[in-house]
Amino acid sequence: MKTAYLGKIQLSDIDLSYLHEAQKLGDITYILEVNPRFVQGPAFNFPAIHPRSGIFKATDIYPEFKKLEGFIDLDKCYVVNTSGKLWALKALWTNFLLLRFLIRNKFDVLHLVWPPNLYELVLYFLRKKMILTVHDPLPHTGLNTRIVRLRRWFAFHLVPRFIILNGAQRQEFIGYYKLREDRVTDSRISCYTYLRTVEPDKTSVPKEGSYILFAGKISPYKGLDYLLPAMERVHASCPDCKLIVVGGGKYHFDISRYQALDYIDIRNRFIPDSELVALIRNAAFVVCPYTDATQSGVIMSAFAFDKPAIATNVGGLPEMVRHQHHGLIVKEKDVVALADAICQMWRSPSLLTSYAEEIHRDYNSGALSWKKIAEDLTSLYASHRQSPQQQNT
Repeated sequence: MKTAYLGKIQLSDIDLSYLHEAQKLGDITYILEVNPRFVQGPAFNFPAIHPRSGIFKATDIYPEFKKLEGFIDLDKCYVVNTSGKLWALKALWTNFLLLRFLIRNKFDVLHLVWPPNLYELVLYFLRKKMILTVHDPLPHTGLNTRIVRLRRWFAFHLVPRFIILNGAQRQEFIGYYKLREDRVTDSRISCYTYLRTVEPDKTSVPKEGSYILFAGKISPYKGLDYLLPAMERVHASCPDCKLIVVGGGKYHFDISRYQALDYIDIRNRFIPDSELVALIRNAAFVVCPYTDATQSGVIMSAFAFDKPAIATNVGGLPEMVRHQHHGLIVKEKDVVALADAICQMWRSPSLLTSYAEEIHRDYNSGALSWKKIAEDLTSLYASHRQSPQQQNT
C-alpha cells in the first residue's frame, strides 16, 4: 500500500514528528507545497524559492531538507514548487503536475492535512482516495473569511473520510457539516519530537527557569489581551517572574503599556526553531491563555522537552493538558484565575518536576505517543484502501 502525505509548511513540525514514526510502518511519501506564500514555517525557513516550478525531489532543490537525514526517509520527500510572479496562477499548473505525479505513482491513499486551496481543486479528481486531517473543526475567531468557508465547503462535501484531533469538538463538527459518524475517525497529536533534532540558539535566551513563555503567531483567539494584564497581578505577588512573548503578527489591542514593563519581553517577529527550542528548554513553563481553540502546537512543542503548561478550558486543550498532571487548566478570559495559576506553578518547583515526569511518561510511550498514533492511522489507511468508494451523504 502506497500513501502520499500532502503536508503544509505551517504544519511541518507536526507532519515531520508523525512521519518519523509512520514511515517505519508503511510506504509513505511526503509531499510539501512551497511557493511565495508558503516559504516559512516551524521546520523550514527557505531563504529563496527555487526558480523553477514543478515537482522535484526535495533534496535536489532545497538543501535545507538534508538536516532531516536519519529522522525521515529523504528518498520519499518531494516538493510542489511554484515560483515567480503570478504564482497563484502558476500553481494551477503545478497542481496538474502533482495530480499526474500521484496517478503515475499509483498511490492508494492521499492523506491531506489542510482543506485544498482553490488552485489545488484539481486534486479532487482523486477524492475517493483522500483522507483529511481536520486541525480546525470550526474556524478560529478572526479567521472565518469567505475564502476559508469556500475551501472548507468543498473539502467537507467531497472528501470521504476525516481525522479529528480532539473529542471535545467531534459532535459539533459532525453536526455543523452534516456528516455521517463513520466518516470521522478520532485521533490526536503528540509532542513535536522533530524539535529534538534542532540545535538551540541561546544567544538571546535568559538563564533556565527565570521566565515563563508565550509562543506562537499573534491572533485574537490566543488570549494575549488576558495574559498581559494577568502578568501585572503576577508581578505584584511574584516579582521575580518574567514573561517572554514570541511570535509574529499584528496585535489587536494596544501593547505599548506592556512593552514598557521590564518583566515582559515582547519579541514580535518570526521565531526560528533554533531560538524557539532554546526558549522552551530554559522556560519554567509555557502559558496558552486561548479564548477558543482546537489543539495547540505550542503545548506539544513544550511537551517535547517535558515542560508543563497552563492552558484554558477551551476546545481540545484539556485533553492535551491533563489538569494537575501535565499542568493546570483555567477558565478562559479570566485574568485573576490565570494570574493565580501562574503564581501557583511559579512558586512550586517540585510541582513542575512532577508534571514534567508525567508528561515524559505519557507522551513518549503508550496511547499519547506518535508510535501509537501511527499504528492507528496505518490501520485507517488500509481500511480506506479497501473501501475508497465510501462517499459523503
